[in-house]
Amino acid sequence: MTGRILIARGGDAGDRLAAAVRARGGDPVIAPLIVQAPPEDPAELATAMTLWNAGIYDWMVVTSAHGARAVADAGAGASARVAAVGPATADALSARGLEVALTPPHDFSADGIADALLSALGDEPVRILLPVSEIAGTVFERALREAGHRVDRVTAYRTLPAPETPEAAAMVAAGECAAILVTSGSIAREVARRFAPLPTHTRLIAIGHPTARALRDAALHVDAIADPHTTDGLLAALEHLALLPDPGTADLTPAPESRTSP
Repeated sequence: MTGRILIARGGDAGDRLAAAVRARGGDPVIAPLIVQAPPEDPAELATAMTLWNAGIYDWMVVTSAHGARAVADAGAGASARVAAVGPATADALSARGLEVALTPPHDFSADGIADALLSALGDEPVRILLPVSEIAGTVFERALREAGHRVDRVTAYRTLPAPETPEAAAMVAAGECAAILVTSGSIAREVARRFAPLPTHTRLIAIGHPTARALRDAALHVDAIADPHTTDGLLAALEHLALLPDPGTADLTPAPESRTSP
């Protein structure tokens, strides 16, 4: 182990990831770069949940554990079929009593859930509720609308920068971090805003291809992309880069571009 592993997310997910890194002999440091907040207009989500519970929708697609928490807190019941972007989101929905009918087989991203749902749908257009962050991309809704389906996007929560943490910035600048685990595009942008330029030996590991694109768009390097796009994939990436003591068994997709300093 050549340094600390910075986990740039907080909450239960950050705690679980830190515990997994620690269990493999790593030295995790949790420094959340983003936080979630209620929507500016909670009435929009409340109205959407009323329509959902009334059976207006055929599907609800939830793209994060934060979204799962938001719709459950807003009163979502077992009305129609629910799709989750990946296992962590599915677990968050199930823990709140919402049965998950569909998750992508391997690509836990907007592209993956769009492909999975399109494969599951028939020729008849359906109406889909999409509760997301206000800064979420439009990949999913564009794909479904182009296929003739109706997608109603509502803001379920906001994603905001977390309070500045001078200790984390100093730790990164001093070269004490062997790696930063980047688990969303919004975190990628905060990594660039707060920490760039990074020490040349600090590895950036993206949880998936959309997050890797966000890092590159912010003029940062990508050292590895986790595969699968889960905690296990992140651990495998750390092991592949020799940043954890024990070799992993999961696959890793190496970043296709050469490493460049910002």
